[in-house]
Amino acid sequence: MCCVQLLTSSHIMENQMDLQGFWNAISILINNYHTVNRKICACVINEVRVKPGVSNEDNNVDKVSLGNLKNVSEVPAKCSGFEIDFKCLHKKSKDAIHATGIVDFPKSIFRLSFDSDDIDDFQVSFCDGHLGVVNLNPLADTEKGDRWSEYILKPKLTKWSKVSIDNVSGGSLRLVDIEKYNTLYNEFKRKYSEKAMMFWNDAKESTDPLKFIYEDLAIAAYLIALWQSDSMGHSPVSFADLGCGNGLLVYILNEEGYKGYGYDVRSRKIWSVLPYWVANNLREETIDPGTFHLPPEVDWIIGNHSDELSPWMPVLAAKSHYRMNYFLLPCCAFEFSGRKFQRRNSSMSTYNDFCCYVESISKVCGFETERDRLKIPSTKRIAFIGRRRRYSSTSHLSQIEEINHFVKREKQLFPNNDNIEIKLRDKVETVRNCTQIDKTVIEGIVLKIFGLLLNETDASPRQDLTGAEWLAGRSLAMSEIASGLQKEDLKQIKSECGGLKTLLRNKHEIFELFKPDIVKIRKPQQLQKVCNKVQTVKKRPCFFYTNHPQGCPLPADACSFIH
Repeated sequence: MCCVQLLTSSHIMENQMDLQGFWNAISILINNYHTVNRKICACVINEVRVKPGVSNEDNNVDKVSLGNLKNVSEVPAKCSGFEIDFKCLHKKSKDAIHATGIVDFPKSIFRLSFDSDDIDDFQVSFCDGHLGVVNLNPLADTEKGDRWSEYILKPKLTKWSKVSIDNVSGGSLRLVDIEKYNTLYNEFKRKYSEKAMMFWNDAKESTDPLKFIYEDLAIAAYLIALWQSDSMGHSPVSFADLGCGNGLLVYILNEEGYKGYGYDVRSRKIWSVLPYWVANNLREETIDPGTFHLPPEVDWIIGNHSDELSPWMPVLAAKSHYRMNYFLLPCCAFEFSGRKFQRRNSSMSTYNDFCCYVESISKVCGFETERDRLKIPSTKRIAFIGRRRRYSSTSHLSQIEEINHFVKREKQLFPNNDNIEIKLRDKVETVRNCTQIDKTVIEGIVLKIFGLLLNETDASPRQDLTGAEWLAGRSLAMSEIASGLQKEDLKQIKSECGGLKTLLRNKHEIFELFKPDIVKIRKPQQLQKVCNKVQTVKKRPCFFYTNHPQGCPLPADACSFIH
């Protein structure tokens, strides 16, 4: 994507830092307008026209091709501004919205106008150290526009003013044609979203369908846009999705004419309701990196949130054959041994540190490693692509020796707790949500926590609520609650439900969690009507009616639980 930088030395007069920050912010806004308007997927700059300065009689600079332009400061310094033609790709519409941006250096103004009534024109100005935003649409919703200006646009510009455009990330979808991607994604939503929802319902899957469906639709659109790009050269002969989960990505790619398979250690209920030609390509199989073999025609490996397999993806691709490529979207971080990832760099988050580690693995494997950021409903959106080698085919065997040595060393440095070479995921998933603990044990622990929050002095015999405020108890930190429980209690909930926090979340009708790790008693709320219908009444006894010294503060007909 072309990056436009507006600032030149001749435009920095007084208040240099403030003015420079303003033009830095506007430069970033021009290249990232979609980040302040959720209706827009991306903006493509078609053309930049340079306005000559008053004293500049040379009109040969009135048009600038963006083919090779990376920095507008390369044009003559005496220009008075720019006129920029944009193509804004709408997330839900086939038709792009054309826009014009006007940069006026002498007046310190940027104006953006759209050829659509759906988006308001606006102007950003800088004067005496102050940032101003004006809505240029006389029929606009003033209140809505003011909220957008105050809570979205101005905070973004303020943030961007403190950084150089050179330090701004390259953005999302850098490796694909954004227009192609957007067209495919909208097309896939129309073709597959309802079908996928039907599959989910028919299979009675318990996971959230919306997250998985739209994420896999976006990943499928990205992969196909990548495979059809000019730099690719060819589409895959066949792909293999390792750790395919629900198989939805395999389904979409198969439907679009791409041959391929999905592998997972456990089958999913949804597999049985997918079309038979897709279900036949889904394999329930343990993927042991030391013994696993792919069909010989496969030349693309896909790792979509592949967990323990994530660090192995570049290795499996490199060792399969010289023509093998890979796409990896890492999520949960693991070592080669199967243990949780141990951070190498404490100055960054575990996720960013793991992404750097994955990139280093890919380089060891000999790939010209490419990194991109996807547009998916997830905070973990960094993808890695290996589609070219840094070595010739004649060096393939020696490269594999280097890879084997590297993996062996990493497993020795970061072994798993079971003292085995690789800890693989169990075929039967362990249930760890408190359902495996005896109910009387859980009830006892809940009562202990409730007593700690309520205070022993408050836990007197049942009082009459008439004229008295309902006792809501106190707030306690998670560590204070843990210290008030017996070690055996903590041990049981740690082994079966993942810990104290999970137990409290499972009992959300009793407890309320606040950041950072603060717990309170949740006061019962009266039943609400939604679309003139009372929300579903739960068929369990009311905890507060039975256990609170004042009972439930709600009458029986207004409580969600049974009195």
